[in-house]
Amino acid sequence: MTAYKKKPTPYLLLFSIICLLGIGILMVYSSSAIYANTYNRSNFYFFNRQLGFVGLGILLFFVVIKYPYQKYRSWIPVLLGICFVALILVLIPRIGHEVGHAKRWFRIAHFSLQPSELLKIAILLWGADFLDRKHAYLAQFSRSLFPASIILGVYCVLLLAQPDFGTAVLLVTTFMIMFFVAGGRKTHIFFSGLVISAIGSALVIFSPYRFRRIESFLTPWNDPTGSGYQLIQSLIAVATGGIFGKNLGNSTQKLFFLPEAHTDFIFAILAEELGFIGVCIVVFLVLLFLQQSLKIARHCKDRFGRNLACGIAALVTFQAIINMSVVLGIFPTKGIPFPFVSYGGSSLITMMILSGILFNIAVSNETQK
Repeated sequence: MTAYKKKPTPYLLLFSIICLLGIGILMVYSSSAIYANTYNRSNFYFFNRQLGFVGLGILLFFVVIKYPYQKYRSWIPVLLGICFVALILVLIPRIGHEVGHAKRWFRIAHFSLQPSELLKIAILLWGADFLDRKHAYLAQFSRSLFPASIILGVYCVLLLAQPDFGTAVLLVTTFMIMFFVAGGRKTHIFFSGLVISAIGSALVIFSPYRFRRIESFLTPWNDPTGSGYQLIQSLIAVATGGIFGKNLGNSTQKLFFLPEAHTDFIFAILAEELGFIGVCIVVFLVLLFLQQSLKIARHCKDRFGRNLACGIAALVTFQAIINMSVVLGIFPTKGIPFPFVSYGGSSLITMMILSGILFNIAVSNETQK
């Protein structure tokens, strides 16, 4: 007689997501209230918008849970097509919205949409499906990594045109991790890494914009009021937080020293106000998300779901690592938000959709005895 176990609920994964969302809401308010005042807006302007993004994200989270993840495979060509068109349109003047010489957004009323966030979902679904279909040929470079590199390369070129070097690096690294976990050959990954590194180096050397960014990253004190200003202010925020921090709301760097601290550099304000203890809590929550995601992947009964869960785990974790590394001066500035914590609708909603897919995989793969 077959006994069916109750569908498991990944409570610890849910716990990590809720805690990160809660910390994000608190830190968005703390880091943006004074900044909002300079634009004659309420102290709660960015806080209220973030709450709205969280609400929409939760709604989409539950929608995604109800839709069997295997059926997302039929959506892959549509999503890739939408992303391709959107990434071209965003480069066209008067259609795409430009901020700081970067063309990454569509501006609709008072909201901005970033097509590269949708691309993250599309690439993860495509990568999981591709590695499943090509599973028998993963040892053959010409039938696995080579065609995948062409598809990834097309989207990376569009990202670099914005320019959005950070997202391109994030997506390529995530796919290579998925390829490795799926059973790809280490030699193919190694030599592909060399080629990618060479291309990346060339892009930096022959691009004055990127070269200046690397230069300011290596020697920020050479131009403390110019190109090195943001990194220096970020390091000051982290250093002055100490062990226990200055307490919530008491940051000095958010007083117009660290530009737009509620977005990509919110982790610096968190370190200043909550200290090393707060940083450890956030790192623990990210690692808990990773551990629970890999647990879901390990217990998944089909390759597509397993690949997808591993990809989500890699993307979310690596994005958090990039953000923290930028704040701490380990990586050059990338414009990558902290998952679930940084202010921004496109990023937050993407994270909630990916979390919903993870839950979908978990509850759809209960074991039978």
